[in-house]
Parts: sequence; structure tokens; C-alpha cells
Amino acid sequence: MEDILKKLVAYPTIVGERQPAHQLLNYVEAFVTERGMFVKRFEWNGFESLVATVKPDVKTPKVMLAAHADVTPAPPEAFNLKSRNGRYYGRGVLDMKFALASYLQIIDEIQDDLQSYDLGLMVTTDEENGGRDGTAKLVDEGYIPQVCVLPDGGDNWQIQTAAKGMWAFEVSATGRTAHGSRPWLGDNALDKLLAGLNEIRAIFPKHLHPDTNTITLSQMRGGDGALNQVPHSASMMIDIRTINAKEHARIYEEVERICRKRKLSQRHISDGAPSECSLTDPYIAPFVKLVEKEVGITVHGYHALGSSDIRFFVPFGVPCISVYPLGGNIHADDEWINIRAFGQFKAVTRQYLEKVAHTKKQSPLLTAGV
Repeated sequence: MEDILKKLVAYPTIVGERQPAHQLLNYVEAFVTERGMFVKRFEWNGFESLVATVKPDVKTPKVMLAAHADVTPAPPEAFNLKSRNGRYYGRGVLDMKFALASYLQIIDEIQDDLQSYDLGLMVTTDEENGGRDGTAKLVDEGYIPQVCVLPDGGDNWQIQTAAKGMWAFEVSATGRTAHGSRPWLGDNALDKLLAGLNEIRAIFPKHLHPDTNTITLSQMRGGDGALNQVPHSASMMIDIRTINAKEHARIYEEVERICRKRKLSQRHISDGAPSECSLTDPYIAPFVKLVEKEVGITVHGYHALGSSDIRFFVPFGVPCISVYPLGGNIHADDEWINIRAFGQFKAVTRQYLEKVAHTKKQSPLLTAGV
């Protein structure tokens, strides 16, 4: 399995870099087709995706093993897998090429009995760009499983039970240019923007923390670069995170109202509803028990502050299993995963497939549906 992870990490699949993403998907396609799976390739706005199934033209497998192959920017040396002190280091080892490597290893191990499994493999290359040209499009195409294993969150074996909603958008203002010494002759677009920002901020608690809705001003621009000129245009990028569906809808309406009142234009970038799942869900509970047995811990759940492609499955009622094994420093140059935990994840996932996706072995409850 180390060899597979080494190959995957070696592809510098920085989000938006088409050639490395294409080459990685070529590798995955060749790997799974040689073992009996049927592959379909997709591309939207330059971002490629791949879906592999045990039987051709299946869109609703019982279990979908999903992963994104894109990563955040990193220096060239980060794409060489390193092993040190019981850890693997490299860009994407935890976020989230460990999962894809585990899936491929499992497919290799079960290839002789593959036709007895009701499962699929989904690989996308745009999650770090928002997921709109990957998972979102594939779901629109009808790829909706009964359960999705998508380990892109959940800390140190704590399976994600909730995730905040997110909304990213741009707000712009226009004004009229004048000399900086005569501001009364102009109409300052930055002033308009700041007034709107202050009113939007008032929707949120004064002190932000993990249990509240949050707002982040991530970018702001204005004018043409001249110090002594009243700016005629300005824009800002805002990142909002919401604690539940009710608050998500309320904040959306409030921001829309403020923008209309202040004559600010708004450009939607990305959003996703808050997600929740239960550890007692019939499709999640078996994974919980397997983690507790294999790793020797108690799983009590994890509330994620960030978002992932899970949000695209939520509207269809698809339970999603998201959990990181022991690892850390995602998006940093020293990103790592514990080597033993890597093997444990593969073992848990294979046992889970035996219980849930193996058509000759699944439990009566799962056979009957939920």
C-alpha cells in the first residue's frame, strides 16, 4: 500500500493544474480496469473526475468510496513521500490521498470476488476549488449511493457528526472618481463597501468562536492604485460559516437585504448547507464499531468547522462517513499521517465493505434498506 500512496503523492495535483490531475486519473483508471471495474470519465470547466463501478452504467451503488485527488500548493519536495518516526510525510497524505490509496489496495485485494460487491469509486480533482465541478456535477448526473465513505474531516478517528454550513461570495460597490483633496466631489466606493460590511458584521456575535456563526473578510480591493484619488469601484470577498440550517437561511436573507438596501452588487461563489449525521445511523454504526474494535478507542463524534464535498450528498439524504485517522498539518509543508493508522483505516474500510457492500454477507437490516 505504501507503493500506491507514493505514486499518488508523486503526482503534483495542485488544484487547477490539469496535466498532473489527468495523469493521476489515468493511473487510477488503469489500476481499477485491470481488476475488473468499469470506468467513466468526466470534465467540467477543466476539472476532471472519474467514477468506477463493479457493473457498467451503475449510478446508485450501495457504497461509494469517494476521494478528491487535488491538493493545495506546495514546493516540489513535498511530492516525494517520506517515512520518518512512524509517519508518512507529503502533500496530500492526509487530505486525502491516503483514502484513495486505501481504496485501490482494497480493490486489488478483492478483485477475484469483485462481482459480489455493490460498490463504486468516485475520484474528483476540484474539492480545494469548491467542489462545484466535481462532486456537485456527479451528483447532478445521478451518482447517488446509499452511503458514501468520504474521509475528508473528523479528527483522529472521531467520525464527523456535523459540519458548519458555508457561504462564500463577493460584494461590489461603485462610485465616482475625484481628486483625493476634494472628496466631496466624488462618491467613495470603499466607504460604501465598508458601511455595508459593518452592517453585515452586526448580524454576527461580537465574539466569534467554534459554536457561533462566523464571518471572515478574506479580501478587499478598491480604486486604481492612486493614493490621491477617490476610488470609483471596490469589492470584497466574504467567507461565512453557519451553525445550522435555520441560521444559514436567516443570514442569507439578512445579507441579501443589506446589499439591496445599500445598492451593493453580489456575486455568489460557493455555498453548502450545514450537515448532520448520527453515529447510530444503520449505515454509519457498523463503521463506528469497526473503528472502536480496530483502534481501541471510543467514537463520540466530531463537529467540523470547515466544509467538504459531503455537503453535495446531504440534500439527497445520503449518510456520509468522514473520518481522518491519526495525522495532522493539513495544507502545510509537514503534512503527515501515522503509518499504523493508515493501515488501520484500510482494514476498517475493507471490513465495512464486507458487512455492507458484499451482497452475500450484508446484514438483514442493510439488505432491507433503512
